[in-house]
Amino acid sequence: MSRRPRVSVVIPTYNKAKTLAECVRAVYRQTHQPAEVIVVDDASTDGSREIAAGLPCRLVCLPVNRGVSAARNAGAAIATGDVLFFVDSDIALATDAIGNALRVLREYPDCGVVQGIYDAEPFVADGPVEVYKTLFEHYWRRRRAGVADATLFALTAIRRPAFDSVGGFDESLRDAEDIEFGTRLPDRYQIRMCADVVGRHDDVDRLRPFLTEHVRRAVSYGGLLAGTLLGPGRRSVHRRTVPVPATADGPTGAQRPTSGIDVGAVAAMLCCVATVTTVPLAAVSWWLLMVPAVPFAAFAGIDSGLFWFVRRRKGSLFMVYFLGMHFLMHTTQLTGMAVGFAAGVWRTARHRSTPATGAAR
Repeated sequence: MSRRPRVSVVIPTYNKAKTLAECVRAVYRQTHQPAEVIVVDDASTDGSREIAAGLPCRLVCLPVNRGVSAARNAGAAIATGDVLFFVDSDIALATDAIGNALRVLREYPDCGVVQGIYDAEPFVADGPVEVYKTLFEHYWRRRRAGVADATLFALTAIRRPAFDSVGGFDESLRDAEDIEFGTRLPDRYQIRMCADVVGRHDDVDRLRPFLTEHVRRAVSYGGLLAGTLLGPGRRSVHRRTVPVPATADGPTGAQRPTSGIDVGAVAAMLCCVATVTTVPLAAVSWWLLMVPAVPFAAFAGIDSGLFWFVRRRKGSLFMVYFLGMHFLMHTTQLTGMAVGFAAGVWRTARHRSTPATGAAR
C-alpha cells in the first residue's frame, strides 16, 4: 500500500437501536477517516433503520431479514474502498482502530486480514453476565494476538482482493459464518489478530440469552467441524452475492488448512463433563465428592491465567462468580458442539447414501 488506501466501513445491523448511533459516531472519530461508511439494515423492527437514516452514512435496507452474512455481502457489493473494514453495530471503535489496522497491512504485505480485539470494559455495562463475557472475550483475543488461523469479523479489516477471492460470506449461515469464511480464504493471505485494533462491545447481558447464544453457535460450529473433517460430504455450495474471480489454480487458489483444535479448550470441556457426571457419587458418600473435585480443580488449573487476570481487575469475589460462569459456559458449549457434530455426521451419511440424480440404471 504505497498510497493512502481508501477504507470502506461496512456496518451490518439488526435491532441495534441502543448502540447504532454511537457505533457510527465512533467510526467518524477515527484518526484515519474512512472514504465511506455503509450501514446495512437487515429489516430491523426497533427503529434502527430510522436512526441510520439520520446519520452521515450510506444506508442500505434489506426488505426481509436475511442474516449477518447477507448484510455484510450487501455492503461489500457497493463498497468502493481498497480495504473493507467490517464492524458490528454493537461496537464502538477506539479512535485509532482503523489506522492501526492499516499499519499492520502496510507492515505485513502478505497479510490480507487484520482482526481486532474487544476492550476489557463493555460498551454499555448492563450486569455481571456481560462483564463476564466481555472480560473473557478480551483475554481470549488478546492472548491470540499475532498470526491467526481463523477469521472473525466483528471488527476486522480485509484487503478487497482477499475478500473477492473468497466470494463473500455464505448466506445460508447465521452463525459461525466468519469462521467458515476463513476456510475458503486462500492461504496466500495471512490472518493477523492485532491487540491495537480495539472496540468496546455491548454483549449479551442476561443468563438465558447468553446460554442460548452459546449453544446455537456451538451447534453451528459442531456441524461445520463435522463437514470439514468428513471431507467429501461437506457442503460445497455457498450462496454468494460477490462474484469469485478465476485464477490460474482454480476459483480461489490454494485453500487455507483447517484450523487446529484448541487442546486447552477441549480439555476444559472434558473436565466439566467429568465433574458434572461424577457429582451424583455424593449420594453414596460425601467423601466421594473428592472424585468430581479432581476434574474441577483441573478445569480451574487449565485457565488459571484467565482467572488471575479477572481477580486483578475485579477482585476475588467476582473471580469466584467468573469461575462458575466459565464452568457453565464450557459445559453448554460442549453439549451444543456434540449435538451439532452428530447432526453434521447424520446429514453427511444421508447425503452419501442418497443416489445421485440421473444415475445410470
